[in-house]
Amino acid sequence: MNLEGRIDIALGCPEGVRIRSTRPQLAQKLLGGRSPEEAAHLAGLVFSLCGKAQRVAAQAACEMGAAPSPEVDRARTAAVLQELALEHLWRFAAPQDTPEGQAGVLALRQAAPEPQRFAGVLAERVQILLGEPGAVWLARDQAGFEAWVAAAATPTARLFAAEEGVLPVRGVLPSLGRMSDADAADLARQALEVPDFCARPTLHGVPAETGALARVDHPLLAAWIARHGIGAGARGLARLLELAELPGRCAAGIPADQALVRAWSLGAGIGMAGVETARGLLLHVVRLRAGRVDQYRIIAPTEWNFHPDGSLPQALAALPPGPDLATYARHLCESLDPCVAYAIEVRNA
Repeated sequence: MNLEGRIDIALGCPEGVRIRSTRPQLAQKLLGGRSPEEAAHLAGLVFSLCGKAQRVAAQAACEMGAAPSPEVDRARTAAVLQELALEHLWRFAAPQDTPEGQAGVLALRQAAPEPQRFAGVLAERVQILLGEPGAVWLARDQAGFEAWVAAAATPTARLFAAEEGVLPVRGVLPSLGRMSDADAADLARQALEVPDFCARPTLHGVPAETGALARVDHPLLAAWIARHGIGAGARGLARLLELAELPGRCAAGIPADQALVRAWSLGAGIGMAGVETARGLLLHVVRLRAGRVDQYRIIAPTEWNFHPDGSLPQALAALPPGPDLATYARHLCESLDPCVAYAIEVRNA
């Protein structure tokens, strides 16, 4: 059994852009009939990408909205924060592919058992990426940010030198802190009752994008979007802004208005939990009967971001034809950070 699947993207089709995912929906097959403890353990092992978030989501969903102890809550928050930071850092360090960059990621992993040490190492890595302390960079206004880009003193700054056009966005999924109870209940109901909903999720019938773009509220991001529109650059800037804030959040804990983990009790043995990950909002929905998993569903960020009727196909359809079409398309796809392999085919070129 292929536990990952892949995403195939075809450009130049008669219908325009076609996105086809072969990602299997394995939650029910793997977790059905398990105890809550077994389900949480397996979720962290089998779904290895963002494994800490998967485990925390499973634990919180099976608790049916019951508040964990303060110690457990702090431990879960720290684990999710650290995983979020590592994923973001890797996204910016990997393209540079230097021994120093790889050593920095390794040092961060080794510091994970000590939250304060982790925060300090993360602050050092962020400063290397930005060429200055994160707090100094975050305080820049639009003119200061443009000067930082123009100076091109680091590879990270050079990522934002290219102009981009306004691209369509169908919708943005609310961040976890802003999701209403009614929206959560509706998503859980459809996940349990509607076949293939988890493979093609919608909010109020409309596909939506999730990720740092949905979470970050910062003047620099607003200024970028006003000038360049929403594209790969906006997503990258949202991710970088969030990364620059993470050392402080790891050191001091997470403010209440920036929830990373949230759970709901929806009656009839149904629980739902959401966890914010680097790629976006991860949702777990469970129905328990007699203390065992009767139904289990997972809505992963990639299913939102690579929805066949979502923002991505509209953005890809707006790209100009030519020999660089596949390169531009790959750049857009990478900005959404798919959790599985993907392939792009350009037809009628």
